[in-house]
Amino acid sequence: MTTLQQQINELKAGRTLKQLKAEDKKTYYKVQGLSSKLSEQRAFEKGNFINKEHLVELKGLIIWLMKNKTNYKGFLNLKEAMTSLLNRVENEKIVFITTKGIKGIISRLAISEGLQNTEDNLRKYHDLDPTKGSYDSPILADFQQHRLDALM
Repeated sequence: MTTLQQQINELKAGRTLKQLKAEDKKTYYKVQGLSSKLSEQRAFEKGNFINKEHLVELKGLIIWLMKNKTNYKGFLNLKEAMTSLLNRVENEKIVFITTKGIKGIISRLAISEGLQNTEDNLRKYHDLDPTKGSYDSPILADFQQHRLDALM
């Protein structure tokens, strides 16, 4: 039995989650958090990592998200963003707990990489270097609103 499982058992003290929620919400949420960590740990041990095949399966969704959610005034380079996403998936061990969760994880990654690529290209095009005091740029302020809209 792992230490996480032991902690969960100690906190539950023979009570069900329903009983725990009714009696002690703080402990209930602590158990929920530990259970989540335990699930992620087990998925890691099983080798449940997102890979290139998952990206290929969801290629249409990825392209749609990048083109429609992250592209700001044509500054997205789709090829670069897709390559960046692939590199991130291959280099990082991104764990998934259930196969249903893969789509959500990949969607978040696609939006993140698309926004980053768009911002990089926007900064290059307008020569917006943070070391040159470009923080007050109205272009970046508008892009930040676009970023918030894409993340919602």
